[in-house]
This record gives sequence, structure tokens and C-alpha cells, in this order.
Amino acid sequence: MFEKVKTKKVYMKIVEQIRDLIREGKLKPGDKLPPENNLAAEFGASRPSVREALSALEILGVIESRGGKGNFISDSLGSPFYKQRFEELEEEESPSELLEARESLETEIAELAAKKATKEDIDVLQNSLNKLKSATNISEFMEFDWKFHVSIAKAAHNKLLLSMMIYLADGLKETLWTNLKKKSLNIPGHTQRRLKEHTEIFNAIKNKDSKGAHEKMYSHLIDVGKDFFGG
Repeated sequence: MFEKVKTKKVYMKIVEQIRDLIREGKLKPGDKLPPENNLAAEFGASRPSVREALSALEILGVIESRGGKGNFISDSLGSPFYKQRFEELEEEESPSELLEARESLETEIAELAAKKATKEDIDVLQNSLNKLKSATNISEFMEFDWKFHVSIAKAAHNKLLLSMMIYLADGLKETLWTNLKKKSLNIPGHTQRRLKEHTEIFNAIKNKDSKGAHEKMYSHLIDVGKDFFGG
């Protein structure tokens, strides 16, 4: 008789509002949504929440992003997959929260790895970095990217931190994160930037520069956040 009580994520509340406006006929296929800053002001939400909502709407097929021109209503609320996809998105981790957690956890992991990494760990990291450099497409790049970060956690030689990192890494395979990541990496020059940042992190760990490893990891994750959410 009763349903489980859920705390609705902010971006899913935005998705529901836009869905309801389409159902009421106040938004129609072909209509252009206001710019992100305007949406943030109208919803009283942060820009990351708006960006997450737009990503979710794109995955659901409700909007279409036309590079540089904006986001347009395409409306597939009648799709047989809509309800299932909506429910799946509700269960996913928030990309902005994932990023916040990574900034706290991975900076400490990188610092610890710089102190504790063995020669074997450095060889594994070097091999992981080489695979990242040789990736032939975005999907490969993303796979080797998260494997590189997990390898750093293994090099920190702390089972609890590794367990937490593996949990976070699972979130990096979810559709919301993947959609935002692909958009970021498809921008010219962005894969090269990520490679440079990963190389700097690796060099700091290899040289046992714990402070540098912490700083390089933090700088890398802040840059990822800027690409995902602007600002």
C-alpha cells in the first residue's frame, strides 16, 4: 500500500517540472529553452543542478542539444522507455556530488600514493597512463581514465580508501556522468588537457612529491568541474 519515501534530487525536480510543462502544452516540440543562467534563476537552483537536469532530459530524449544554438524540446514522453529511464536516473549519483566527493577523497589518496607507492605500483601507473595516451576514441579514453584513478588508489595501500574509490568509480560509469564527460571530451583540446594533467599527477607520485600530488589532483578535478558545470 505504501511506497518508499525518497529524497528527490534537485535536478530530477527540474526534470519533472519541464516534463509537466510539456504535458500541459506550455512547452511544445521545437521550443527553445532559456539559457542555463536564466533557468538557474527561475528554478532557484545552482548551475550544476541545471546542467545535470539538462543532461538527464537529453538522456530521456526530452530535449535536443544543438551545439552552440541551445537546447530544444524534442518530446519523447510517449516513448515506452521513458518511465524506465526516468526511474534509472533517479537511482544514479549526482555528478556534482560525485565530483565533490572526489575532490575530498582523491587528493588525499594521491598524497598517500606519493608516499607509499612501490616500484611495481609506479610501473602499473605508467602502463595505465600509456593506455590513456593510446586511446583511439572517447569511450576508450574514459575507461582508461577511471582505471588510472583506481590504480592510484591501489598505490596508496589503504584498503578502506580503495573501497571508497571503487564505489566512486562505479558512479563514473553511470549515464549522467558519462553524458557530461563525453560532452566535455568532445570539445577540441580537452583530451590533451586531461592527458597533461594525468601526466603531472603521475610524475608527482613517481617523484614522491606528496604535496605536489595533492595539488595536481585537486587542480585536475577542479578543471573537470569547470568543464562539466561552467564557472
